[in-house]
Amino acid sequence: MRGGTPFRRALALVALAAGLACSEPGVNPTASDARAALEATLSAWKAGKMPADLASSIPPVHATDSEWANGRKLVEYQILREEPSESDKRFVVKLVHAAPAKDEEVAYIVLGAETKSVFRAEDYDRTMNMDNNPAPKKRR
Repeated sequence: MRGGTPFRRALALVALAAGLACSEPGVNPTASDARAALEATLSAWKAGKMPADLASSIPPVHATDSEWANGRKLVEYQILREEPSESDKRFVVKLVHAAPAKDEEVAYIVLGAETKSVFRAEDYDRTMNMDNNPAPKKRR
């Protein structure tokens, strides 16, 4: 999302996530569609694109990852497994970052039927609990 204050962007994400969570059954992606959206997201990050670049892809994807948004470079990724969930799709991914070099396992949540929303799990949790979970500090 472009424009607006961080509060307005966060509020829009909350509305999006709440609308997806409260909607009728069948509006969340299939496991294969969710995996494809996650792969598109991580491939775009690895290629040096920005999250906003995915909004015009077909199908459109909205990506929320604070590490990516703050300029962290992704060298490689591997989707390790899907985690059980009753509504959304959740995946555990191994990420390999460049300077400073770091490997980590991160959970991602994928929501939506037509337009997919891909969230780093900690960003999703932060969005759902804005009052008690402040935004991460930007890296210098």
